[in-house]
This record gives sequence, C-alpha cells and structure tokens, in this order.
Amino acid sequence: MAAKELKRTLSLTECIFFGVGSILGAGIYTIIGKVAGLAGNLTWLAFMIASFTAFLTAFSYAELSAAYPKAGGEYEYTKNSLGKKMGITLGLVIALNGIISGATVAVGFGGYLTELIGTELLIGSLSIIVLIFIVNVSGIRQSSTINIIFTIIEISGLILVIIAAFPSIGNANLLEMGVSGQSSILMAAALGFFAFIGFEEIVKLAEETNNPKKVIPKALFFSCAIVTLVYFTVAVSVVSALPFEEFASSQSPLSDVAEQGLGVSAALIITIIALFSTSNTILSNMLGSSRVLYQISKETKLLKLLSKISEKKQTPIFALILILFVMAAFSLIGKIEIIALIANIFIFITFFFVNISVVLLRKSAPETERPFKIPLNIDNIPIISILGLLMTLILLGFNIYSLITMCIQE
Repeated sequence: MAAKELKRTLSLTECIFFGVGSILGAGIYTIIGKVAGLAGNLTWLAFMIASFTAFLTAFSYAELSAAYPKAGGEYEYTKNSLGKKMGITLGLVIALNGIISGATVAVGFGGYLTELIGTELLIGSLSIIVLIFIVNVSGIRQSSTINIIFTIIEISGLILVIIAAFPSIGNANLLEMGVSGQSSILMAAALGFFAFIGFEEIVKLAEETNNPKKVIPKALFFSCAIVTLVYFTVAVSVVSALPFEEFASSQSPLSDVAEQGLGVSAALIITIIALFSTSNTILSNMLGSSRVLYQISKETKLLKLLSKISEKKQTPIFALILILFVMAAFSLIGKIEIIALIANIFIFITFFFVNISVVLLRKSAPETERPFKIPLNIDNIPIISILGLLMTLILLGFNIYSLITMCIQE
C-alpha cells in the first residue's frame, strides 16, 4: 500500500498569510522595547539590518524549497548537502530554537498579563506554557482559515499602534543613537532578528501547496517584504511617540504607545491582542517543535521514546512533555532579551547551514532541477547566499557579544 500523501490545497495567498502570521506573531510585540533600548531612535535601522539578513537567506530558502519541495524543510536540505547525521543535528537545533523562542514569548505574555491584571511575571509565563501544553496534548490544530484570522488580528494591533503614534511622527530625531554608540546598532539588529523568526516556516508547507516550486519562493519574498514595511513603520512610530529610554523599560511597550496616543481603552485593546498573539505563537512553536522531534526520533534510536504518540489524541505526548519542561526552564530566566538572544543563536546556526547548503549543492548536485535559481552567480556560486552567510555570521557574533555583556551585567 502506498504511503498517504498530504493534500495540495494551499494557494499563494494562504501561504503568504501563513508566512506573515508566523513572522509577525509575538516577536514585535515583545522585543521591540529592548531593541529600542540598544538602538535608540535608530530602532528602524536595526530592524532594516535584520530584515536585509532575512531577505538574503530567503533567496537560499527559495532555491532549496523549489528544488526539494518536502515538508522536512531544512532537514531535507542539510541531509542532501551534508548527510543524514548533520540533517538530524540541524533538526534538533531547529526544535530547540522553537522551544526557546516559545519561552521568550511566554515571558512577553507574562509582561502584558502583568499590565492587565497585575499578576507576577513568572506566574503568567509558566501558566501560559502549561495551558498551551494542554491544548497541544488535546490534539487541537490550526487550519489555514484560523491562521488568516489570527494574522489579521495581529496586524490590526500594529496598525492601531501606528495610528496612535501618527500625530507624534516627526517629533523625534530618527538618527539619534542609543547610549552605546555605533556598535549598539548591530547589537540591536541581532536582538531584533528575533522578530523575523518564522518566515522559514513557509517551506514546511511544500507538500500541502499547489505548485510549490513556484508558490513557495513567491510566498517567501512577499512575506518578508510585507513584514519589513510593517516593522519599519512601527519602529518609526514608537520612537516618535515615546522617548526610547521610557519605551525600553516597559514590560508592555506597544500598549504604552497606544495609551499615549489614544487613551486607556486603546492600551487595553493592544494588551489583549498581544496576549492573543503571544499565545498563538507559543502554540505554533510547541506544535512545530514536537513534530520536528517526532520526525527525527523515528530515525534515531537514542530518541526513539519521542516518537511515541498517544492512542487517544494521536499527539507525540513524550515530545510535548519534554518541550513543556525545557520551555518552562528557559522562561525562569525572566529576562526576555536574554532568552531571545539564546534563541537567536540557534536560528543563526540554521540560516548558516541553509546558505551553505545552497553553495554545496550547486557543486555536488549541479544536475538537480532548480525551478527557482538565485541570480548573481560567479562560477555557479550564488553571491547572495555568500552575503547571507556573512551577514548571518556578523549578527551571530554581535548576538553572542550582547548575550555575554548582559549576563555579566546581571
């Protein structure tokens, strides 16, 4: 009997909504204040540098996803370029990134919940992790329609923030740096990259998309472009509405901007949207990480236990239990910027291997059909992927430097 295949039902529009929703998620709601603390009024530039790095790597994802349109995504690319063991290793890196990202967002959820009802940050963070664990164990999955609704809600919140700050635009010197000078811009860009995590999830829709060899690359670029525009506008708006020092110290930064411009009711709306958005992101991270661990464990004896699924709900119960404890442990750190920087290390490692896979496969498998091929090549080596490698390594370096600096200051 032939193995069942996933149904190809997703359109370009649905893939774009999935990509935008995955990127916007909770990153911008939770991390933008800390980025402003480093970059000052140049917060917009920090996000543009992060966006540029994401765009470069999007080209590599586009070529690989078109050549290898499999749901395994990065695992498939690395397995083909560097072998199965390295593919499994990268799969574990991706799963860990999802888990630590979920912990970051849980702390962000705790901050907004504190603003709303005055609960302790740690209690709020741990409570949402346990709640989302229960939801995942129950076998609840998001459909494409629900994802579109979630995305519209998240974008609506950011539009409300922009409207609230609009009268203040032009009041701030948008070239004023943070207290640490020029190096703080790249430190801020490294931290701000957390808000771009998610666009790579689009490639995992390859086996459920109509004509994925054309649709997935387009969805990658459209999603990145839309999010870049939104982030630039939000970044300019927030530093115009509030002094960046005040904005950086807030546990619910976007709510503060909304309250400044439109009053308490607007702040309440943003807080509720932020709670909704962060919950959705944690749900996606826990769901995605559990499936990655499940897939890897089927091919690895050492992790075989994680491939067990509950008979009643058909969910990878042991993988979810492991994720519950690891995510909760990282949330205990309590400092959202520190957890985000740890999560970033793993996404930068992933992007490094995605970019290097393009280069290696150009040499080892030149005969492979490439429906989308990266332009600007020298001796069949894509210059854009090389630039992606360099930018990834630069931001990784500043990310580690920021992490060490913050840990020493604690």
